[in-house]
Parts: sequence; C-alpha cells; structure tokens
Amino acid sequence: MKSITVATAALCLCALAADAAPRKKVIGCGWGFNTATVDDFLSHAELFDETGLDGVLVWLRGRNPNGKSVGMRNIYEEDWTHEAFAPMVPKLKLMTEHEAFRENFLITMRSPRDRKEWTDDAVWARLAENMRVAARIAKEGGCRGLHMDLEDYCKVRQFFRQPGELPYAELCRLARRRGAQVFGGVFREFPEARVLSFWFLSWLPTWYHGQDIQCLTHDRQDLWPSFVNGILDVMPPTARLIDGNEHAYRFSSDRNDFASSAHRTRTTLLPLVEPENRTKYREQMLVGFGHYLDMYTNPTNSSWYFPPKNGSRLLTFQLNLEQSMGVADEYVWVYGEKHQFVKWNDAFNLNKGCKPERWEDILPGFNESIAAAKDRDGFGRKRVATLASKGLLRNLAANGECAGMDGSLPKPFGCWQPGKKENHKGVFGSDQTYGDGDSTSLCAEGVPSGCFTTSVKKITPGGLYLVKCSASGEGTSAVVAWKDAKRKWTGRSEYMPFRETYGEWRRGSVVVRAPVDAKDLHLHLGVSLAPDEKCRFDSIEIYLLDSVEDRPRQ
Repeated sequence: MKSITVATAALCLCALAADAAPRKKVIGCGWGFNTATVDDFLSHAELFDETGLDGVLVWLRGRNPNGKSVGMRNIYEEDWTHEAFAPMVPKLKLMTEHEAFRENFLITMRSPRDRKEWTDDAVWARLAENMRVAARIAKEGGCRGLHMDLEDYCKVRQFFRQPGELPYAELCRLARRRGAQVFGGVFREFPEARVLSFWFLSWLPTWYHGQDIQCLTHDRQDLWPSFVNGILDVMPPTARLIDGNEHAYRFSSDRNDFASSAHRTRTTLLPLVEPENRTKYREQMLVGFGHYLDMYTNPTNSSWYFPPKNGSRLLTFQLNLEQSMGVADEYVWVYGEKHQFVKWNDAFNLNKGCKPERWEDILPGFNESIAAAKDRDGFGRKRVATLASKGLLRNLAANGECAGMDGSLPKPFGCWQPGKKENHKGVFGSDQTYGDGDSTSLCAEGVPSGCFTTSVKKITPGGLYLVKCSASGEGTSAVVAWKDAKRKWTGRSEYMPFRETYGEWRRGSVVVRAPVDAKDLHLHLGVSLAPDEKCRFDSIEIYLLDSVEDRPRQ
C-alpha cells in the first residue's frame, strides 16, 4: 500500500475547492457578547479565529461631544452623532483583519420599550438619523452591514394597529413610508450594506399558510409587511436583506424543516410584497436561519431541547447546521446564552447567566462542526493534515493501491454490469504496467456500462468521510453510497468530482457525511466505454475525519 506522509497529506486535497473562501458564512452572537467591547474582541481575536465563525454582532457604544454616552439600547430616544462613534472605526477595521470578524454586523434597531406613534414625525426622524449614522460607521469600519431584531420583547405591539389609530389601510401606507424613511439614509451612506434581521417576512406566524395571506394580514392588522416594503422601496441593487428566521431554533433536519421554510420565505409569502418590489425581493432578500445552541446542551426537562443522534448531541447539531447551510443563500447565525465561543480573560465581565465554559468544552468538536458545515472541502484539507501530523491518518480502503496479479480483478474489488450476465461485455481487471505513481491500477476495457465496487464495513454512522481516487481515460465516474444494517441502500448517494488533472490522470475527492443509520460505505467506480477503449482507477483513499481518538467525544 502506498505510504501516506505528512507532506503528502497536507497537499492531498489541494484541488478540492475552486474558491478557497467559503461561500456560506456563520455569524456568532449571544449573551456572551452583551458586555463585549471592540477592544475585548480584538484582545481575543486569535481565539475567535479558531471558532470557525465568519463574523459577530457588535454593539455600538460611544460618547457624544457633550459627554453623554450613547448606545444601541436607546436608539429611539438618543441623538447619535458620527463623532460619538468615530473612535470605533480604526478598531473595527483592525477586527476585519481576522477571519472570524470579516463579516461583522453592527447592532442597531431593536423593538422599542414603549410604543412609538406612527404619526410622530420627530421619533421616526431621530431613528432614521441614528440608523444613518450607524450605517456610516459600519461602512467606514469595514463591517458587512447592520443587524436588527424586532422581536416584541416588551409586548408593545409596535407593528400591529391599535384601537383608535388611523384606519388600517392608511396606517399601512404610513408604516411603509416609515420603513423607507428609516432606511433611506442607511442605503445612501452604505449602498452595499447587508441588513441582517432575525426576521423579515419569516417573522409572520406559521399559520400564514392560507390561500389568501393578504387577507390574513389585514385580519391581524399586521403592519410589518408594509414596513418591509418601505425598506424595499429605497433599497439599491447593491444592497441585500438577510432574513435570519429565528423560528429555525426548533427546526429539525429529520423533517427537512429548513428546506420547506426556505421555500415558504421565497415563494409562499411573496403576495405580501408589493408587485413593484417583487423582483427586488426575489433577487436581494437572502434566506438564512438561526440556531439556538442551548438546545444541544440543555437538560432533557427543558422545553428547548434537542435529543442526541446515535448518542451524540453534537451530531444533531451537525445535521441541522449542514442542512440549514445547504438551503440558506449565504448566512446562518448561531446564538447561545449559557456558554461562550472563546475563553475570555479574567478581567472580562461575564453577562449574568453565562458560564465561563466554551461551547467547544461542552460539545467537543463544535468549532470543527462549523468549519465543516460551511466549507467541507476546506475542512477536509486541514483535517487530513492534522491527522497526519499526529500519526492518526489511516486509509480505510483495502488495497487502495489497486495491486493485482496477471491482469485479473484484484481483491477486495468487485464489478457490476446491468442486465443478464450472458449479455455482459468487456473486461474488468487490473493493469500491471501503468498506475498513478506506481505500476498497478484497476483497468476496464470495452465495458459499455458498469462499475468497479469496493466497500468499508462497520463505518461510524453520521461520521464525516473523505473519499479520493484517481482515474485515467474517458467515461469514468465515481459515486459514494451507503447501506444500513439490513443491507439496504440508505441516504443519498454523492458523486465525486474529478477536479485535478495531471498528465493522463485526474484526481477526484469528496467529503461526505454518512447517514445516521448507515453501516457500510460503498464506492462505485463507473465506466462507459467503446469496445476498443480502456480506463483505469488507482490511489483509492478513504478517511474518517471525525470521531477519532485525537479529541474527546461526548
């Protein structure tokens, strides 16, 4: 068998990703950040870089020239100025030099503590100016955009018509105008801003599934869709809104909740968008999801609880996170209350209710789960190098070098062709003169349709695996599939892309997660050849990337 060195392990996944930067991104937030200043983030930046996060929510704190302190909590009552927050700008720029802070969002608009009259021009003018100031600071500081959370914590029902107010239709027009007023300055200062909200239209109750959701909105006297339409009215083509969908806290990958919710947000709720804004909504409203981390650590008697999969609550988190990132347009966010993303220094003042332990301490493998979910190939490259450096990299593929004798099909490989055996054509065997880096390989000649087969028995259910092989010749393909304990196919088969070309060989690799009921991994090396054509396969490698002895498990 070919030997695996640390050097080759570090390079073995070099062609996995066409773009080294992950497309999907994870934003961190929670109680552990409530007392954190920009200085706190900077002093712990290297620790944050280990978390797999791409950005965090940052609180605005400043002091006006008159000496009065100002901050996000009083955005409706205070007058913000650029001078109050300008000292944050150089530090915010320094944050963006770190991987964990390149997608930062400044915390801004929240639901008010007391209800604001829609007819009060002064209140809405102040809010609009404060949002404009925040947008300018965000742009100057290199942040990705602004964050807002309109959950009605104080039960003031700001976005529902109250008895005695203007008629509903007239109040909807006014709410739409306020949305445009509040965000007009935001987009003038920061045309490329991304506005991450824990809810946009996904905020609407789940019973908004009727055939006439416009009528339901009227019956509820709901003003939120009108306010959102106001934002869309003034949003330039360069800006994006991110619907973070906090309802996803209870979503489960078992039910495909993330996929069905994404469809609902993109299509079912579209009638609530005015016709002139629907193109904007389709193209510029990004679907995202929130994950409540305490669900994976709370005791069983909590109403916010996810049970383990195969004995691991980390696996439950991994499956939910991966499905959400698969259907999200770009962003998901993770929120927690009881634990931390990093170990703060002793001088840091923990928010009440938080414990000093990290999520990684409570769920070993948490940080790697984030890295793997947003960029499996990038995670695979790093993981293989780490395992090799610790002497833990073990190829699970038997006879991965594809060595055979006398041109026959070598063990433990099998072969398959469709149809009756008497109609099979061509030959499955081996080549003793030509290989990828050696002189042996699997070789098929004249097989019109079929595949070489090999498998790994008794795999880790739910485990993350890297599968690699080389191919030479036309008409080659590779598929990873799974069987359960009853020897029935389970889960979804995944094709292996052959991305890297060197000489007559192409190198393929794929990182896949085994279904939770899988027992065996099956690799099918497909061929489709003319009578005079040959193809070859070689250098088969299969590695388990998690659940290994170099880290503790639950």
